[in-house]
Amino acid sequence: MINPMDLFGKVAVASTFSPRFLPLLAEARAVSALLGCPIEIIHAGEEDAESRERFDHAFAEMGFSAPIHWRQASQPSAAIIQAINDTGTGLLLAGAMERDSQGRYFLGQVARVLVRDAPCSLLLYAHPEREPTPFRTLAVVVDYTPASRHALQAALDLARCAGAGALHVLRVFTLFQQALAQPQEFIKGTGSSAVATEEARLDAFVEEFEIDDIPIITRCIEGATGFAASDFVQSIGADLLIIASEPASGHSAFPARMEWLENTIPANLLVIRPPATPPT
Repeated sequence: MINPMDLFGKVAVASTFSPRFLPLLAEARAVSALLGCPIEIIHAGEEDAESRERFDHAFAEMGFSAPIHWRQASQPSAAIIQAINDTGTGLLLAGAMERDSQGRYFLGQVARVLVRDAPCSLLLYAHPEREPTPFRTLAVVVDYTPASRHALQAALDLARCAGAGALHVLRVFTLFQQALAQPQEFIKGTGSSAVATEEARLDAFVEEFEIDDIPIITRCIEGATGFAASDFVQSIGADLLIIASEPASGHSAFPARMEWLENTIPANLLVIRPPATPPT
């Protein structure tokens, strides 16, 4: 079993003087306690007396303190990414929401850039709260790749740390995939057998992990797009959606049919990426 602190390495929160300033610091403190590791702060702005005083007041109100990495650049996202690289941050916490509409949370510009370009894992909060909600119901999307194995292991470890009541392991399965998997059966109108095959494959994938102490629920979700997964995540009231991703390099940061996560999320989103290389 991988210790979450070893999995993520250094943890930092991207903090701005927005209405979500204190709620995001509260969420960062909760994650620090959950993972058993210190938290650092990345602030896209100049260090001056006024800014330092605002942090001092916030620390006094929140009952904790943390080192601050001050960075300036033409864009806040560029300053944050520079600090990630400079500090070797492995997990960055940040606010995600620009606005919400009918239960979907649309990412702000900074969050969208971080999803595409940040070289570390990301924990994006749809609604950071002063009294953080524990991660009790988790969902992870897998596609059997090495990256999704890494994400599932992270999900299992987080579920253990958080004492989660359930971990839902999801596989988005389309009609097109059914046709590819069993073309003859699909043509004959028995394509549903492909669903059963995929469900068995998903169960076998999960059973490769140590899961005896974690309540696991597997589900293959049929849908032409990943929005079917979004609807399911909302239907179970998930506190956290977990998905694997490689840092973007001219293409989508997410697996096929999950590209919509670059713009909107159904819940708090944990993007699992390889740990950042420690600075020399």
